[in-house]
This record gives sequence, C-alpha cells and structure tokens, in this order.
Amino acid sequence: MDDLTSFSASLASLAAAASARVFHVPSSLGGRTALSFDGKRLLVPAFAAEDGESLDILGPGGEKLSARVVGFNPKLSLAVLELAAEKPGAAFTAMEGMPALGSLVLAVAYPSPQGPEARLDLIRFAGGEGEDAYIQTDGGHFPGFSGAALVAPDGRLAGFVVADRNGNRAWALPAAQAARLADSIVERGFGSGAWLGVSTIPIEAPESFAELFGDARSEALMVAGIEPGSPAALAGLLAGDLLVSLAGTPLRSPPELREILDDLKPGNEIELVLIRGGKRLSLSVKPSARPGGEREGRRHWGGEQGRGRQWGRWGGMPWGCAPGR
Repeated sequence: MDDLTSFSASLASLAAAASARVFHVPSSLGGRTALSFDGKRLLVPAFAAEDGESLDILGPGGEKLSARVVGFNPKLSLAVLELAAEKPGAAFTAMEGMPALGSLVLAVAYPSPQGPEARLDLIRFAGGEGEDAYIQTDGGHFPGFSGAALVAPDGRLAGFVVADRNGNRAWALPAAQAARLADSIVERGFGSGAWLGVSTIPIEAPESFAELFGDARSEALMVAGIEPGSPAALAGLLAGDLLVSLAGTPLRSPPELREILDDLKPGNEIELVLIRGGKRLSLSVKPSARPGGEREGRRHWGGEQGRGRQWGRWGGMPWGCAPGR
C-alpha cells in the first residue's frame, strides 16, 4: 500500500509540474493543447492559419494571454504561435532520443477552459528514423489531447501528441523532433508553399484512358475551376482537363496535388501533364507563392477577418483528412 501511495503521489506531482507548462487554444470544436520549448513560441496542431493572425489563448493556471501566428506547415497541420509576453517558466525540456518501449509516460493536455487533464500511458511503439520517427501509446487520446505533452517520469518532454493517423491511434512526435519542427516552421514562415490557382474534383478514371494516363489508376483528378490571372490560367489550363502529373509526380486526388505544391518552391517552372480532348498534353507552369492563405482545391475558410474569426480550424480533425496532406 505504501508503494502504491508513493507511486500515486509521484504521478500527481508530475501532473502538477506539467500542467504549469501547457496552453489552451480555444476552438468551436473543443480546443487544442499547445506546448512551448522556449517560453515564447508555442507549437500547436492546426489545419489552417495565416501570417500575423492574433488570438486569445489560456496559459497555465487559466491566465488570459495574447498570441499571434508566426509560422504554419500545412503539410503537417502544425502552426507556431508567438506569445505577446514571454513565459520562460512554461518551457518544456525536450528529451533527446526516444522513450523506452514499454515505459510509462503521463499525457497532459489543456483541452478546455475548465483546466488541464492527465492520463497514464504506456509506450507501445517508439521507432523510425529521421523525420519518419514516431511514438505511439497504448490507447487513443480524448478530444483536445492533440498537442498534449507526453511527459517522462523525470519531467522531461518525451513526445508531442498529434492528430491520429487513419487506423493508428495515440500518435506522437518525439520531443526533440517536435522542437526542431517548431524552429523550422518559424524559419520557413508563410508563402513557401506553391500555388496554381486551380480547384479540382476527383472522378472515376475512364478505363479507356489507361494508356494516356500511363498507369492503372482508378481515380483521376479533373479541373473544376481556375482563378483568373493565376499560374494555371497563364499556363493555359482549362476546366475539364484531367491532370496526369505535376513535376513528374502522378496526380490522382486533391490531397496529392496539395502535398506536391506544399513541397515546391514558388517561381520555379515545372511540367504539368494532362489529358484534353482524348490527347495527352504537356504544359509549362510556374506556381507562385500562395496568396492570402489560399489552398488548392477550395476557397479560403472565410468568416470575419482578424481576431475572432473561425477558430474552429484550430479544432480536431483526423490526420488523414486534414487539408494539406
């Protein structure tokens, strides 16, 4: 009984210390948790963000704070916020390397204004190399736990919980990798992703076009609309064109198009292969920097500009469905 009491007290102490380092980002979908590695910038899951957007968040203890967006990676659905006032005591120390398989961690989140939450987890998997390294715990997290801290028994941050991948629950980035990502997102900032100015819809690939496509795809990507004066319009793309490939990469769905463009540098001329009128054509297109948060395949989220706009986009969304994947 004494050992159990001591263990419980240790967990409570660990939870109290971690709770003093988590932030709450409000959302109409329930909110997200955000973490800091330097007491100034916060890493938070998000599926849309704009440079300089400001929002009100809650700091440790429910303190009302102001923050602004200083970086966004649409491919990973992660944003970095910068606090108006630095909070050095709220910074986590990232663990180098991976937590041991089977070891215990405490998942600490700030999912709602009511306050932090915690649960005890076991490391189910910790592996992979470089950017492909990841952690999984033994159970799916509750709503609002995206962005939560996986805290090791010594108080260091072991992992940063992200939106679950399809079929894989309780997904997390190793802490050191998350810290590097936060720095790289700020360094990259905004506008480094490319933009064509085209909206698309997936359709069933015509069997008779298999030779024109050059593969046995079951799904094709059709151009539904083009922004006037956009790179797509200047290149001669037309509504109804079937897209085959961009920069040598096959295109079958809107997410594939977005992912390719997110990795391209604006201003570079690339090849766009398409099918028009039963013929395979090649166009030279020069994607530009994405204007005002536009994403390929849809319009901007809309709503009132500035503070108080649609903060539902800071809410939850399955990894595999997030725009930008």
